[in-house]
Amino acid sequence: MAIFNYAAREMTAKIVYYGPGLSGKTTSIQYVHTKISPKNKGKLVSLATETDRTLFFDFFPVEFGQIGGFKVKFNFYTVPGQVFYNTTRKLVLKGADGVVFVADSQPGMMEQNLESLENLKENLKVHGLDWEAMPFVIQYNKRDLPGALPVEEMRSRLNARGVPDFETSATTGMGIMEAMKAVCKLVLEDIQRKQQRGAGRKKAPQQAAAAPAAGPQPPAEPPRPPKVEGIDSVRARARDGGTEHAAPVAPAPGVERTVVLPVQGPGRAAASVSLPLEFEIGEGVEAVQVRVSVRVEYLTRGAGSVEVRELAPGGSAPEPSAGAPAEQEEAAPAESAAPPAPETGDDAPEPSPPPRKKGLLSRMFGGGG
Repeated sequence: MAIFNYAAREMTAKIVYYGPGLSGKTTSIQYVHTKISPKNKGKLVSLATETDRTLFFDFFPVEFGQIGGFKVKFNFYTVPGQVFYNTTRKLVLKGADGVVFVADSQPGMMEQNLESLENLKENLKVHGLDWEAMPFVIQYNKRDLPGALPVEEMRSRLNARGVPDFETSATTGMGIMEAMKAVCKLVLEDIQRKQQRGAGRKKAPQQAAAAPAAGPQPPAEPPRPPKVEGIDSVRARARDGGTEHAAPVAPAPGVERTVVLPVQGPGRAAASVSLPLEFEIGEGVEAVQVRVSVRVEYLTRGAGSVEVRELAPGGSAPEPSAGAPAEQEEAAPAESAAPPAPETGDDAPEPSPPPRKKGLLSRMFGGGG
């Protein structure tokens, strides 16, 4: 599976060279490594035995420029061909995006080729990879040796899928780069198809929702807010239906929370209190009424006071205009015979509260001790 690093804008794909022992897998990627510019390739790491047989894997990374704003990297691996290293082959094959199958063209090697191909299918299945959909090319290697099996015979027995295949010689380099370029192209096309299918699945629900229904449709009604009933109306409705129980409405235990708001001088300060509640509803209860009560207490050194307003959702209370107090003072004598309150003095009475506003917190509180 290709790895996308969106932070670094990089895409890394994995290609594995697979095949029977001594078929030329390591020699193939060694040749590819020698033909790639040093600035685009990493170091070739190879773990081999004294007889040059791959013990674990060969590996090197290659940068292939940019596609769609992403730097494209391929990691090339080989697997050990010996049967008793199947656990290692299975491990290296995990997450492969493409496979190059290196078949040995020597007479007497066809059974080993077929056995390795079947082993490849089984190991892909273990990792949940679809053999029929896997980007795949075949190298008919060692074509430079005398007595090599006819290509037509190898193709008929090894290439049932009809994938791209190449006559190669890893020692001379014949066909090696062509096979590598072909598998890289197949991998990039496969990744593009998967991305398009994923984008199509995301758009399908949106298109289905946006598709107009057949015939003219009446305008949709705006959503109505949920109806909130008081306890009294619920009781009356229950009584009219003859289902009222004799038990009176019982107050449930209350919940009390205290919030301390630090004050850093005159000016505005805002506080929001969240009170999650959980109700255990008993048998026979038809409605629950929640009443919220807010009590504000504060300390003052003298004439200071605190004004509390309820904020609209996502908004704030308006700032009183500069002329508002004067207008209230002028209108007061006309509305009542009460004299205007003195402006200063320690014994001054508490100021009259302004007209009550809608909301829970629309009240002015006088100074306290």
